[in-house]
Amino acid sequence: MTGKKLLMMGPPASGKGTVGELLSQVLKLPLVSVGQVLRNLTPESPLYPEIHAAMNSGGLAPNQHVAQVLRDVLGKSDYAKGYILDGWARQISDLQYFDPGFDKVIFLNISPETTIKRISGRRICDVDQKIYNIYSMTAEELKACPGNLTQREDDKEAVVKNRLEVYKKLTLPVVTYFEQKGTLLKINAESDPQSILTEILSKL
Repeated sequence: MTGKKLLMMGPPASGKGTVGELLSQVLKLPLVSVGQVLRNLTPESPLYPEIHAAMNSGGLAPNQHVAQVLRDVLGKSDYAKGYILDGWARQISDLQYFDPGFDKVIFLNISPETTIKRISGRRICDVDQKIYNIYSMTAEELKACPGNLTQREDDKEAVVKNRLEVYKKLTLPVVTYFEQKGTLLKINAESDPQSILTEILSKL
């Protein structure tokens, strides 16, 4: 798979980052998370205000700005041999601004109910910054946090539901587009990451 450009797609919290990291290790391709790239932007960047305002409301950041950031990042020599991109092509117009020509698009599919539980249940420890989930973890596991568990503004249920509506309206047509191109790999992502990885590798 060296030299290949892969795209991870799926509803919010479908495991794109987790599975993408596992896939990155196996295929020896760097994983690029668009969300992380955008969160790493400093307030000094002229693109910072618009991008962060959109992210905090659960909407999509202006695609022309994100495309500019991606071109800067992926233009570096580190990515000359290929990469796995997570968080792009969330609407058809994204591809008008940046379309590197993906070899395969990996679509991780989960239910809306799973998305809501995975995100709205997420809490971050204010001491060690580890992520916990009040729905999927035991009381004993939650007590392991050495500080207080806090919820990010964009993890609140109302914001998550808005993200799902945005996904349904804007991103599902992109999934259909890649399916028609014959580059889409549909994966059931309700199971554990290792099982999902095994299924992806068998289809690549």
